[in-house]
Amino acid sequence: MSVTSSATTGGASSLDDGPITSFHRRIMLVAMGGPFCDGYLLGVMGVALGLITPALALDTLWTGLIAASVLVGVFLGGAVFGPITDRVGRHLMYVLNLAAFVVFSALQFFVTEAWQLMVLRLLIGIAIGADYPIASALTTELVPRRMRGPALSGLVLAWWVGYGVSYWAGWALTGLGDDSWRWMLASGVVPALIFLVFRAGIPESPRWLASRGRIEEARAVVRKHLGQDVDTDELVSETRQEQRSGSGLGNLVEIFKRGYTVPVVFCSVFWICQVAPAFAVRSFQPQMLSAFGVESTYGASALITTIAVAGIALGLVVVNRIGRRSLLISTFICINVSLIALAVLPLHWAFLVVALFAAFQFFEAAGSGLQFVYPSELFPTDLRATGVGIATAMSRVGSATSTFLLPIAAEDLGVRGTLGVAVVITLAGLVVSYFLAPETKDLGLAEASSRS
Repeated sequence: MSVTSSATTGGASSLDDGPITSFHRRIMLVAMGGPFCDGYLLGVMGVALGLITPALALDTLWTGLIAASVLVGVFLGGAVFGPITDRVGRHLMYVLNLAAFVVFSALQFFVTEAWQLMVLRLLIGIAIGADYPIASALTTELVPRRMRGPALSGLVLAWWVGYGVSYWAGWALTGLGDDSWRWMLASGVVPALIFLVFRAGIPESPRWLASRGRIEEARAVVRKHLGQDVDTDELVSETRQEQRSGSGLGNLVEIFKRGYTVPVVFCSVFWICQVAPAFAVRSFQPQMLSAFGVESTYGASALITTIAVAGIALGLVVVNRIGRRSLLISTFICINVSLIALAVLPLHWAFLVVALFAAFQFFEAAGSGLQFVYPSELFPTDLRATGVGIATAMSRVGSATSTFLLPIAAEDLGVRGTLGVAVVITLAGLVVSYFLAPETKDLGLAEASSRS
């Protein structure tokens, strides 16, 4: 395959400025597999939970534990496997975590007790948490600068597509009787198997190889898959700015020691403030719609989720146009307006309730692409997966806590009071974003991480 060179005059182009090839598009497609499965596995629980509750005789405590267990797993997976990915590379875990999706999803069909389902959802969450730093790091390090924002936002688009598909699939499977929830949970095997096959043959990141001093292997990967000479001297100079830590778990200390505390705080807090209200609402959306007097709650939830997919598509289109900072701040403002309206307005029409829930999810989705973009751009190669892993883990502390507490809070505060708490959380996200969010859309990876 012959590829025209760009970027540097009279010779090789860099990974940041090279031409976009079919290989880059393939990387973007297969990276979407993990987020798609994540969205599907989380979303289908929103449909199945109402059927699981009587089948397994769940009380409020067990309902919250099962809903939150996958998010606790994501916390563990991100915190543990982010540093491991920086230590041993991206390639091996890229396949193993999807294999775990297949096995644990299938086993959900056979559960007979609440604790069994909770354990399996925890293990699924660990696999999901491992995929976030792997997929985002590999995508960031392989695609050119002008494709990076849309490609990383595309990971969240895949999450939303998976989430939306799960609602329609779950709704379709409700006709299978009392055990339909088993088929809903086990159906996650199908997308996981498909993407597992697609990931075969994806190489190791040449940036990571260069960061470990394996320059010839990095060159071989580039020449085989990109069909062009890349300025590997530039990759070497990038890695000289990065003091490699001695061990994977040591990266957790190294990331603070080397001055990346502000990016860690910013990425963790804005991510928490986006997902904590969003996960709680999505996990119990049918029940919340019912509390507002909406009938056909499953159909309304499927419609709302479909509209949310359009939100992340919008975010993907504008992330390189209006910039990361403007997108984050503007979507936080719109999220707040939607939640305040739900919390305080007298809503007597079902269509208005559905429209406000849809607006909340639309704007949350539009800004959520930055959950992959910012952490991937603000940390250097040898700490990238660690940074993404920490932000992922912290975000899931917030989302797991909110998902666990929502059914309890709803009993004490009511749905409107609970939405009022969500308003406070998203306002905090707006304030933090205003003061800490940088603009990175025109920067190369080395420049973006050096400005952190």
